[in-house]
Amino acid sequence: GNPENTSGRQQGDLGETEDNGVSDWYSHIRLSGELDQNNSPFIVSPDGKLDFGRLSAKHHLPEAPIRLSMGNSENGYIHINRRHGKQIQQAGFESIEEFVKYVVDNFTRIQEGSSYAKESGGNNQTYLVQLQDKHNNTLFVQLSRDGKYWNVNSAGVFSSRYGNNRRNIWSASEVQNDNPAVVSDGLQSEPNAENDSASNGTPSNTSTKASVWKH
Repeated sequence: GNPENTSGRQQGDLGETEDNGVSDWYSHIRLSGELDQNNSPFIVSPDGKLDFGRLSAKHHLPEAPIRLSMGNSENGYIHINRRHGKQIQQAGFESIEEFVKYVVDNFTRIQEGSSYAKESGGNNQTYLVQLQDKHNNTLFVQLSRDGKYWNVNSAGVFSSRYGNNRRNIWSASEVQNDNPAVVSDGLQSEPNAENDSASNGTPSNTSTKASVWKH
């Protein structure tokens, strides 16, 4: 079943429904010609590049570029548009690509997301890459099976408290204060959710449909 209850959204979240997409955006997608680990085409960033940015050792995570693929109804661009397209549009963005690039270029913290080890085996840890302003502009990323890129599983505009109950991996304040955050020590059990149980998408690293909170 799907444990998400949209009536339980926190104040400050922009609206979310199963059909929350912006249909016009599909006609403006630019594909890179390269495929992800599931044979879905990557989408080009607003500046014409395959990579939207990078995570690295300074963020206490494996170094690899951040990429967005078309995906399907469970993760990637299709999932993001269907579930959060109008949220992103209402926040003033003209495309999902623009939103992803904006967060990647300006994020202020990384929080630990959900682990899918029990469902699929291996390292299926996800992370929340967040830009905090009056909302928490959030990307849900997961390292590909070969470790070559971080896949954007989902993305959305959530309340300013979204993700506060998750373990901090990196913060922009540590750069200013020279005070390193806790380094991730691998897979963790599913963290308890606050009322912010919006989803991070089904893991792109497995074709097994896991029973998870869906963003």
